[in-house]
Formats: sequence, structure tokens, C-alpha cells
Amino acid sequence: MGSSDEDEEAVKTHNDSTTAQNKNENSSQSARMLIGNSINTVSDVINDNIIIARYTCFSTIALLTAYGMFKTPLFHRYKSISEIPSTHFSNRKTIHGRIVHVAENTYSTNHEKGAEQPIVCLIRQLSPVGRLLNKASFNYMVNVNPSSQVVDSKGDLRNAKDLLKVEIAGIKQPPFYYNQGQEGVNDWINTLASKHTRVSCTLLSRRIEKPKVQNDGSLDHESISLSNNKQERGVRESISGEQEQTAIAKITYRPGASIFRTDLASSLLQHGRANTAAGLHVEMPSHKTIDGSTNLGDMEADVKYLENLAQKEFEAVKRKKGMWQNEDIRESRQDLVKEADFEENATIFQKLWRRLKGD
Repeated sequence: MGSSDEDEEAVKTHNDSTTAQNKNENSSQSARMLIGNSINTVSDVINDNIIIARYTCFSTIALLTAYGMFKTPLFHRYKSISEIPSTHFSNRKTIHGRIVHVAENTYSTNHEKGAEQPIVCLIRQLSPVGRLLNKASFNYMVNVNPSSQVVDSKGDLRNAKDLLKVEIAGIKQPPFYYNQGQEGVNDWINTLASKHTRVSCTLLSRRIEKPKVQNDGSLDHESISLSNNKQERGVRESISGEQEQTAIAKITYRPGASIFRTDLASSLLQHGRANTAAGLHVEMPSHKTIDGSTNLGDMEADVKYLENLAQKEFEAVKRKKGMWQNEDIRESRQDLVKEADFEENATIFQKLWRRLKGD
């Protein structure tokens, strides 16, 4: 009897163990099925909406790219002279761009008619990424964006909103002249503009309008205000965003296939396409210049630069380049022409005797 009871107990224990094992297996299978079904459901949703997912991804990339174009330094460019910090002028920073137009009679107001006129270029500054674009890419960008088109089909200016007005330092507009069969005033530099020539501008100073004087002799306080940011500007008059501003700069470009940059003012002078100014900029009664460097080394470099420009003009007079072929022009500058003729035609003894006399 004892042996039968033990056998029954063993059978019962085995059955209970088998039942528990079956329950565990069923539970494990249910969990796997649940996970598998969930994955299948997610896969079905993705497959059913794959086009939406793709467009969402592309839209996100496009939005991030657009954000980068307007917010990151890689795509930043100045759209007006008023946006350029004063320190860029005092430290003589260089900005890069493409010349797209040459302004004519920029300061020809009633009380300044007949006065000397600077040569002012309208330049589209290039962002770091924009500098990587070749001319064809730049032209395409301008053509597809109506707001970037600054000239119409006739070459007339129609939109200068995002362009920098940059005055070429050290030179001024030549007087009107006509040489039959040859280029006229500004023809050559207008060609540079039509080709969207790439240029580099070393900023020297900023030209702004002088505060207007009211009838009672007081200043128009709407046109000036005191700057609160002393670290950047110091205690001086700030510039209203409404004020017309022009940067005075040394401009360089690469002629043809040259790998070396050429000073634009020097090039204009040596080919008889401009005259030297009395200083780094043409004086305008209704304007003043600010933000220039006060560093002694910079001022000494400016003196040497102006001397070099004067020598370029003198060589053009001697060789009768450009406007110096015109007799009316030569007649108007007899002092310079006589000196050039003497330098060109005098003998060594005549030049030596002149030096001994101290003339």
C-alpha cells in the first residue's frame, strides 16, 4: 500500500509540473506575439505613410537650410552701410562683394553743382558662402530673385535696396570729355559693373550727411542722437538708420585671368580714366566723414598711397592716356601738363640744372 501511494504522489507532482511549464510557454508565446504584432502595426503605418514621412524629412531640411541662410554667420552679409560696425572702419577691415552698378552724380545737389564728384560703386556684399559661388551661379541667383535685380534690361538702376554705396578712395570723377572713336567717361568701370566683377573693399571711413540747421540756428535733433553704447562708438553722434551713408574704401580687383589683385583707383588713374582727389576722399559741403582710423601707421600709409596715386596720374599725363589725349582737358591742367612735358622731353642737363636751382 505504501508503494502505491508514493507512485500516485509522483504522478501528481509530474502532472502539476507539466501544467506549470505549459502555462509559462503559453505566456511567453503571448508576449512574443504581442511584440510582433506591435512591430507589424508600426511597419504598416510607416509603409502606408512613407510619402508623407519623406516630404516631412525634406521640408525639415529645407526649413533648417533657410534658417541657416538668414541666421548663421556663413550666410550673413551687410545690406547697407549703416549695418557695418564703426570698428570695421577704424580697424580697416576688408569686405568682399561684386560691383553691380556705378552711381552717377551721387551728390549733385543744387548747392553742390559743379563741385568735385567722387566715383561711387554699388556693391553687393558676398557672405562667406556667397564668395564660393562663381560668376554664373551669382548671375543665376540674381536672375531668379526679383528683389536682387538692380538694373533693368536697359542697364538703368531700378533697385539699390540691398547694395552698399562705396566711394573709391583717393580719386574723383574726371570732367566730361569726348574723344571720337574712344571710350567716354566711366565707360570702362561700367563694363566692370556689367560683368559683376568681384572686388575687395578695405574700409577707411564713413560719409554721412551733416545735421540740418533749423531757421533759429539750432540743430535738427531728429537727424542726430547721442549713442549710449560707448564701448563701440565712444561719446559721439550716432547715425540714424534713415541717413544716407557711403563707405570710403580702397577697392581691389583681379584683371582678366590674373591671380594678383590690382588697386582700382591706380588702374583708373594710369589709364587716364579719373583724377586724383585732394585727399582720401572728395570734400562735400553737406557731408562729413567719421569712423576713420587715428592710428599713426595708418595715416603714414595713406600719405604713401596718395603719393603713389599722384605718380600714376602723372604717368598718364606724360603718355597721353585716356582723357589726357583731349586738348581741352590738357588745357585745364596746364601746370600738370607742363611738368609732364618737361619730364618727358627735357635733357639730362636741363633736369640737373633745374634740381640745382631748386625749382
